[in-house]
Amino acid sequence: SVTDGLLTVSNTNVQGAAVVEVVVNDPGSSNTSDDMQKLFVSWDGNDYDMTQGSDGKWYLYLVDASSASSVDDDGTGWEFGILCTSGLDTEENGSTGGYIVGTSTDVYAAVSSFPVGTESNGQGNCLDADGADGTTDTATSTARQNLTANILANAPSLSNPDGDDANNGQRVHKLNATSGYGSWPYVVSVEFSDSNDVEFGSDIVTVEYGNTDDLTSISLADKNPAGGKEVHLTIVDPALNIDPTTADIWIFDLDKTDTDTTVIFGTNGTNTAMSPTQLGSIGCVQNCQLTSDGEASLASGTSGTGGDTSDGTVSAVQMRETGANTGVFESFVSTGEAEFETLRGTAADARTIFSYGGNTEDMIITYYDASLSIDGTADWVPGSSATITVTDPDANTNPLSAETLSIGDPHVVIPTIKMGSPKTLAGGQNEALSTAVSTPVDSTTGVNVGEGSPGTEGASDFTFTVYNTSDNSERLRILNSASPGNTAVMTSTWLNVTTGHTRADLVNLAGSVVLSYDITGPAASMSSTDINVWVTESGNNGTDSGTGAIDVITSGNVRAGVYDLCGSAGFGCLADESVTAKASNTFGSERGNAGTSLVSIAFEITHAAGNQLTDTEDYAIAADFCNFDQNNGSLTHNCIYRLEAVETGDDTGVFEGTAEYINMVNSSN
Repeated sequence: SVTDGLLTVSNTNVQGAAVVEVVVNDPGSSNTSDDMQKLFVSWDGNDYDMTQGSDGKWYLYLVDASSASSVDDDGTGWEFGILCTSGLDTEENGSTGGYIVGTSTDVYAAVSSFPVGTESNGQGNCLDADGADGTTDTATSTARQNLTANILANAPSLSNPDGDDANNGQRVHKLNATSGYGSWPYVVSVEFSDSNDVEFGSDIVTVEYGNTDDLTSISLADKNPAGGKEVHLTIVDPALNIDPTTADIWIFDLDKTDTDTTVIFGTNGTNTAMSPTQLGSIGCVQNCQLTSDGEASLASGTSGTGGDTSDGTVSAVQMRETGANTGVFESFVSTGEAEFETLRGTAADARTIFSYGGNTEDMIITYYDASLSIDGTADWVPGSSATITVTDPDANTNPLSAETLSIGDPHVVIPTIKMGSPKTLAGGQNEALSTAVSTPVDSTTGVNVGEGSPGTEGASDFTFTVYNTSDNSERLRILNSASPGNTAVMTSTWLNVTTGHTRADLVNLAGSVVLSYDITGPAASMSSTDINVWVTESGNNGTDSGTGAIDVITSGNVRAGVYDLCGSAGFGCLADESVTAKASNTFGSERGNAGTSLVSIAFEITHAAGNQLTDTEDYAIAADFCNFDQNNGSLTHNCIYRLEAVETGDDTGVFEGTAEYINMVNSSN
């Protein structure tokens, strides 16, 4: 906005069919309680009456007639209203005090497109703007509400002097009591000159009209990101600021090689693209098109609208204006989540050039070495804490958020302390959990994820690939490639893992044995409401009764925790007799086998219908069997500890956490 004294104009550089808002903020004319003389401003030498808002300010909206007519009501999201060429009023033949807008001025207004009555300009039309009856003009009808779906979406409300609805806006405006539509808002349709002086008293602001290529710019928050980083792209162009009362939205197909590059004016949710001819009719030359020459390095981001294909090509990018009337458009929201991100695994030095309005911005994929340090280890005594610092710019994927190195994220390196030989998902005898092993949909030898009733498996499963994470945290990565067809109705999901450890392996562990698990990644994605966990050697889902299964947890929404392996009545128990009254080693004893079958961990995750994992979900889980000698009868301590370090601030790439210990001595168990 540009202000001179009491006069403000929304934009002094206007292109095409962008609407100009003129505001007069005159303390001497701000009384909204009493009737008062209306104000007017001069545009390019012609006077136009203004309307008073409930805030005491006076408003006028104008648009270039030729540009507006070229796109108005053309199915691409542009809609200014019905063009009234014989005046605008709330009385069929004009009110006794004169028309709200006289016959010499053309205006767009949210009036009925066809007279409801039998007369020309009948009920609800230009000369009876509020008059359509409740049968045909309701709050839910589309007769008028579509006309202002995106142009003047948030026009100011009217003043109501004397509180009698007789002189709304100090201009005798009226709105239909049923639909809320009538003679306000309206947009004056006039041919703009190359240079237009707007005057109120001695105040004057000049509005230049024409192509705005010279005023455009493009910028990137990070020109050298790693793969998997949210791309924060910003373009500046006053030509895209169509509605001065709300934040506009534009949708672009980035493909520079496509001669029919898609451009959508999406403020009102339309998905219909504009043709090159239509773009030309609103003055676009080099602007109005955002392109990229390297889409293979990009993928749809967390707030993306267009999706991505298998090669990472982004099909559509939504650029949102930072606020009403800013002319600044961003590819990300306030939380930092972006429309698109750099594709994970993209080779270093891959280059992408973004172009807009004759300007370019280069982005080169760059990877950085990470480092780890521990402060305070010189005098790190039992019971004291040490600060662990990870410097990893590649893990800083969102520049507007202080992030966490989450165990559920398979793409980050987790600081890990490993004592002895805990039995994790990365170890043992199950080859199906080896690196890059493809898991068939009905496999019972590795991982099953899907819907299944108690005692069944493979009823409706995801297809995925299983990996070990590439760091030393011994987590399991699961990458979906297809989902069951009934995900919209699924209210529970089983995640079953056949570990590489036998019952005999667990029974032979010294001291107390516990299960430590973290399934926060998939559980959070599904907004879990309840999680049940079983350890079983039967191969069935965890509710298989008898000592062949241990009901570790059967209530609550615990996405990560540490629990002993002694079940409730009727289930198995694997406990240290020196600390638990119940006899140990009952787990699986009734089966009379040698305990050589591999033990499974079954997670039942309850969630709302539709809150299912996507068919491209990529997450990590951890599940470990740890054992300790709680009575200090030996030096047994086998466990693994993963530190979810937190970034020290937005966009620092430095993550910190603390650790303390009681005893770090360990036997060879």
